Amino acid sequence: MTAQLIAINPQQAQLSGRLDRLTGKALIKEGRNLIAKAESKWQVDLAGVDHSSSVGIALLLDWQRYSLGKNISLELLNVPKKMQDVIEFSGLTEFLTLN
Repeated sequence: MTAQLIAINPQQAQLSGRLDRLTGKALIKEGRNLIAKAESKWQVDLAGVDHSSSVGIALLLDWQRYSLGKNISLELLNVPKKMQDVIEFSGLTEFLTLN
Protein backbone atom coordinates (compact mmCIF):
# COMPACT_ATOMS: atom_id res chain seq x y z
CA MET A 1 0.00 0.00 0.00
CA THR A 2 1.10 3.54 -0.66
CA ALA A 3 0.35 6.86 0.98
CA GLN A 4 -1.55 9.85 -0.34
CA LEU A 5 -1.66 13.49 0.65
CA ILE A 6 -4.68 15.17 -0.89
CA ALA A 7 -5.40 18.90 -0.66
CA ILE A 8 -9.00 19.64 0.31
CA ASN A 9 -8.40 23.38 0.03
CA PRO A 10 -5.31 25.60 0.62
CA GLN A 11 -5.67 25.26 4.41
CA GLN A 12 -6.64 21.57 4.68
CA ALA A 13 -5.33 18.21 3.52
CA GLN A 14 -5.98 14.53 4.13
CA LEU A 15 -3.16 12.05 4.67
CA SER A 16 -3.84 8.35 4.21
CA GLY A 17 -2.11 5.03 3.74
CA ARG A 18 1.19 3.71 4.97
CA LEU A 19 3.85 6.10 6.33
CA ASP A 20 7.24 4.45 6.05
CA ARG A 21 10.64 4.79 4.40
CA LEU A 22 9.15 4.06 0.98
CA THR A 23 6.62 6.91 1.13
CA GLY A 24 8.26 9.44 3.46
CA LYS A 25 10.45 11.43 1.07
CA ALA A 26 7.69 12.08 -1.45
CA LEU A 27 5.28 13.07 1.33
CA ILE A 28 7.76 15.58 2.78
CA LYS A 29 7.97 17.31 -0.58
CA GLU A 30 4.21 17.19 -1.21
CA GLY A 31 3.46 18.54 2.26
CA ARG A 32 5.94 21.39 1.93
CA ASN A 33 4.36 22.36 -1.39
CA LEU A 34 0.91 22.48 0.22
CA ILE A 35 2.18 24.36 3.29
CA ALA A 36 3.74 27.00 1.02
CA LYS A 37 0.28 27.62 -0.48
CA ALA A 38 -1.50 27.93 2.89
CA GLU A 39 -2.15 31.36 4.36
CA SER A 40 -1.75 31.27 8.13
CA LYS A 41 -2.94 27.78 9.11
CA TRP A 42 -2.66 24.29 7.63
CA GLN A 43 -4.65 21.33 8.96
CA VAL A 44 -3.89 17.72 8.12
CA ASP A 45 -6.41 14.97 8.79
CA LEU A 46 -4.62 11.69 9.52
CA ALA A 47 -7.76 9.55 9.96
CA GLY A 48 -6.83 7.52 6.87
CA VAL A 49 -3.34 6.58 8.07
CA ASP A 50 -3.34 2.82 8.61
CA HIS A 51 0.36 2.33 9.46
CA SER A 52 3.20 4.55 10.58
CA SER A 53 6.80 3.72 11.29
CA SER A 54 9.07 6.30 12.89
CA VAL A 55 9.17 7.90 9.45
CA GLY A 56 5.61 9.14 10.02
CA ILE A 57 6.67 11.02 13.16
CA ALA A 58 9.72 12.42 11.35
CA LEU A 59 7.40 13.55 8.55
CA LEU A 60 5.16 15.46 10.95
CA LEU A 61 8.18 17.08 12.60
CA ASP A 62 9.54 18.15 9.21
CA TRP A 63 6.22 19.72 8.29
CA GLN A 64 6.11 21.47 11.67
CA ARG A 65 9.59 22.96 11.21
CA TYR A 66 8.78 24.01 7.66
CA SER A 67 5.47 25.56 8.76
CA LEU A 68 7.16 27.55 11.50
CA GLY A 69 9.66 28.88 8.97
CA LYS A 70 6.73 30.08 6.84
CA ASN A 71 4.87 31.50 9.87
CA ILE A 72 2.02 29.01 9.35
CA SER A 73 0.46 27.06 12.20
CA LEU A 74 0.14 23.31 11.66
CA GLU A 75 -2.73 21.39 13.23
CA LEU A 76 -2.90 17.59 13.11
CA LEU A 77 -6.39 16.08 13.20
CA ASN A 78 -7.44 12.51 13.97
CA VAL A 79 -3.89 11.33 14.69
CA PRO A 80 -3.92 7.52 15.05
CA LYS A 81 -3.57 6.25 18.62
CA LYS A 82 -0.24 4.53 18.02
CA MET A 83 1.24 7.72 16.58
CA GLN A 84 -0.14 9.73 19.51
CA ASP A 85 1.48 7.30 21.93
CA VAL A 86 4.89 7.67 20.27
CA ILE A 87 4.55 11.47 20.13
CA GLU A 88 3.65 11.59 23.83
CA PHE A 89 6.34 9.11 24.87
CA SER A 90 8.96 11.06 22.93
CA GLY A 91 7.97 14.35 24.58
CA LEU A 92 6.93 15.90 21.27
CA THR A 93 3.49 17.13 22.33
CA GLU A 94 4.92 20.60 22.94
CA PHE A 95 6.07 20.73 19.30
CA LEU A 96 3.07 19.17 17.54
CA THR A 97 -0.55 20.35 17.86
CA LEU A 98 -2.78 17.27 18.02
CA ASN A 99 -6.57 17.55 17.81
